[in-house]
Amino acid sequence: MPYLRRRRAGRPLSGPMRAVLALAVLWCAYPLAPSGSVRAWAYELYAAACIGVGVWGASRLRARVRSRWMLVLAGIGGMVVGDGVFSIEQHVLHVSFYPVPSDAVYLGSYLVLAVGFLRLVRPPSLRTDATPLLEAAIVTVGSGIVVATFVIAPIAADSTLSVPGRVVASTYPAADVLLLGVLLSVWTTVGAGSRAFRLLVVALLATLGADVVWNVVAMTDPEAVTPVWMDLLWLLGYLAIAAAACTRSAARIDRPQGHERQLISARVRMVVLGCGLLLPGLTLFVDALVRREVPWQLVSVGSMLLAVLVLLRMAMLLRTVEVQAVRLSALARNDALTGIPNRRTWDHELGRAMQNAREEGSPLSIAILDLDHFKRFNDKFGHQVGDRLLREAVAAWCEVLGPDEMIARYGGEEFGLILPGLDAEQAAVRLEAMQELTPDGQSFSAGIAVAHSDLDPDMLVALADGALYEAKRAGRRCSRVADSRCGADALPPVQIALQPIVDLETGLEVGQQAVKRFPDGSLASIFNQAHRDGYGHELEASALRAALRRRSPAGYLSISLSLRALGSTVIQAALVGDLHGIVIELEHGSDLDIPEEIAAVIEALKTRGARIAIGDWGNSFFDAERLAGVRADAITLDRRALAILPEEDQDAVMRATIRWAHERGIKICANGIETAEQWRSIAPLGFDYGRGVYFDESVVKAEGASASG
Repeated sequence: MPYLRRRRAGRPLSGPMRAVLALAVLWCAYPLAPSGSVRAWAYELYAAACIGVGVWGASRLRARVRSRWMLVLAGIGGMVVGDGVFSIEQHVLHVSFYPVPSDAVYLGSYLVLAVGFLRLVRPPSLRTDATPLLEAAIVTVGSGIVVATFVIAPIAADSTLSVPGRVVASTYPAADVLLLGVLLSVWTTVGAGSRAFRLLVVALLATLGADVVWNVVAMTDPEAVTPVWMDLLWLLGYLAIAAAACTRSAARIDRPQGHERQLISARVRMVVLGCGLLLPGLTLFVDALVRREVPWQLVSVGSMLLAVLVLLRMAMLLRTVEVQAVRLSALARNDALTGIPNRRTWDHELGRAMQNAREEGSPLSIAILDLDHFKRFNDKFGHQVGDRLLREAVAAWCEVLGPDEMIARYGGEEFGLILPGLDAEQAAVRLEAMQELTPDGQSFSAGIAVAHSDLDPDMLVALADGALYEAKRAGRRCSRVADSRCGADALPPVQIALQPIVDLETGLEVGQQAVKRFPDGSLASIFNQAHRDGYGHELEASALRAALRRRSPAGYLSISLSLRALGSTVIQAALVGDLHGIVIELEHGSDLDIPEEIAAVIEALKTRGARIAIGDWGNSFFDAERLAGVRADAITLDRRALAILPEEDQDAVMRATIRWAHERGIKICANGIETAEQWRSIAPLGFDYGRGVYFDESVVKAEGASASG
């Protein structure tokens, strides 16, 4: 059937890779070659074939990478040439002196290979970050001490060799240490996760392993013949180099293999560096144990060099930590998008500015400004254009600010201004100048508040916030000054009474409603006047604190708040800690939409345990869209709001509302139950809870708690 053939066929192997597979088969068959000259010629031909295949694969790469691969292949190819020259010296010319010309070819090949490898897999930040080189140097010096003690020192003491012979013989293990250092220096580079890099590592490790073993064998038995397994190690190096040059990842070995992927964990790096540091001490121990001779000059110099390298590495680490600490501090205090101070910095600097103003007796004004219709702008042009508007607006506004004045991103499209030394009139002039500089024909609304000795920072911000809403209601693109004559001690005294909320099925009390009352006027008129005068949020916060003080440990407490006050700092300051058992009932009568920041405040309150209710359902402004933004847990419905309907229609509306609420998982509370007859009439409808003076006649006579603080 067709769906059985959906497996995508793999890409065919390239010609160079097919040649690599053939060489791998020949490598396995190498031990079958007869020993002597036949095996020697097979070795040479195989090595030359590997280099040829590697050149074939590298020639298919782009020019920049191709030249680097050719340099690596030239280094390996030099060793093949050295093997050929050595064979001629031994079997044709019968050279008996040492060193011989092939040594120059071998040692030159080591140098070319090291340079080629560094160029091929060079860390991109090597010029600015010497960390890879330092880490490689630490391990290389430690390894060099071991090699110098157990390999180079015996060669240097060999009286059967001439001085040039001892120098050349000592250079071979030193070259192996050089290759080890090169390998370690590119250990954590961006291309180290590719297949080509791993094959290069195999090639170097195979070559280094065979070289080290051969040096040890040659020291113990100068007449030793190379065993076949050692030939296989060297040939594996040639094969791995050829395979690396022919893989698809050879073309991108200098590119990152993942998005900022940490190739080597910090724990592994610490283990490797620790081993490098332990090598000098281990060398002392082993040498004293075996030969009972301590090469103190060599080990002491190497240990001092290691100490210097470690100190340099620690200095670089400390510098990195300091730089990152500065960056983190800047990120914590500044807004990432605009670069100006953020809300946290604003809160800190506002407190300092108010303290300085009190001590110096100088005026201080603050302003909260909000870009007009920014959500509409974002929807029309996209968030990227909106972000650009924010950045350009901030840059333009900063041009008219004085050196002691500060603008901060207060949240979203809202910004805060601290204007020391300016009264309300001067602050309004400053905002007008900023208004003219707002880019793209946009505008902002602003609320201004002047600091006084009886205001704390939260109340001052709340005053400016209230004035901002007044500016919006006045048509936007303007500023309004808050009337801050009403300080904390002058707030109208509010009284709190607790009205029971009962389960209508059982008649048991399950919670309490905090009822606000004023001795000198109606609730609505006093709160409306407070919001007009700019201290409505403070008055609501005062009532909120008083209600929380009256909270009973049993049942839940329902508190009424206006939607516009919910996002103010004074309300948020009062709603601290665990909010389980608190129901925040949003009052009706507002004509405001639910901005994103208020929706975010509601979600934050719910995560802390609060439940959200909608008060006086039917009288409120909540339509379907706004209800979705609130995601209420409960609603209250007052039958008095349906009084204009016939009684049978009232019951039908209530039944439909109850059924809808229960289908949405929303609890519904009947409000305004004043008589037993009303309770009996609504009980069959399905309300979850009820409240009203019938359940506690004493509530209208209850002594309120003063909430003036």
